[in-house]
Amino acid sequence: MSEPTDWRDWIGRTRIDTDRVDAGVCRKMEATLGRPPSLADGDPLPPAWHWLLFHDAVPGGDLGPDGHPRLGIVMPPVPLPRRMWAGGHLEFVAPLVIGEQVDRTSTFTSIEEKRGRSGTLVFVTVEHRVAQRGQDCVVERQDVVYREMPTAAAVVEPEPAPATSDASAAWQLDTTALFRYSALTFNGHRIHYDADYCRQVEGYPDPVVHGPLIATLLLDLAARHGRRLHRFDYRARSPLFVGHPFTTHLRATGDTTDLWAAGAGGGLAMSARAE
Repeated sequence: MSEPTDWRDWIGRTRIDTDRVDAGVCRKMEATLGRPPSLADGDPLPPAWHWLLFHDAVPGGDLGPDGHPRLGIVMPPVPLPRRMWAGGHLEFVAPLVIGEQVDRTSTFTSIEEKRGRSGTLVFVTVEHRVAQRGQDCVVERQDVVYREMPTAAAVVEPEPAPATSDASAAWQLDTTALFRYSALTFNGHRIHYDADYCRQVEGYPDPVVHGPLIATLLLDLAARHGRRLHRFDYRARSPLFVGHPFTTHLRATGDTTDLWAAGAGGGLAMSARAE
């Protein structure tokens, strides 16, 4: 079957991948978060750690200038160069089990071109159904946005984060932590490790903390405070940078949990709502 040549033709395209939840990789993720490695085969995989699986093993010659696979290989060839993970939705149906095979069916469900204050934007939505033993365990929607490269500084003043929470955790991730997470997720995006590229091309002052890593820390905060979550909607609001302190927060109201990450100045970096 020939590959779609127009980026709009990718709507409805489906891909199936198989992987295995490796206990060694999970222990490395624990170490990346500053914890003693303890996870083993048979343990449940923590929420959102399926992002450690299903890597796009693309040869170096097929990477674009930003370190991602060139558009048209694993993502549609939209005519815009700058990729950002905007947010998404996760539904946790059943725990994934460490040590077992896991299958993922991915479908491009929407590709929309819009005009914003910063110019043309293309929003790509992908649905993932992650299964073990034939049962869906995680149903996910990922929202990725493509845009033009900035003509000025990429960082704008964020809106303020909520002032109070029921629980919080403080973080200050260094270059080693970002390197480890990039390695564990096989993420070659240069905004996470190449300071010169960040400043000269993307307009950021320093390397950027991964959006999925921030979402993982929000889910981790909820899990450590006894919140068993079934649905999780999250949205990136403003970037966080390597070496800069930030906090994750939780506020529970009945079955609803509001979660957010805030920079050192109190600006909202990511917001989420869970049930």
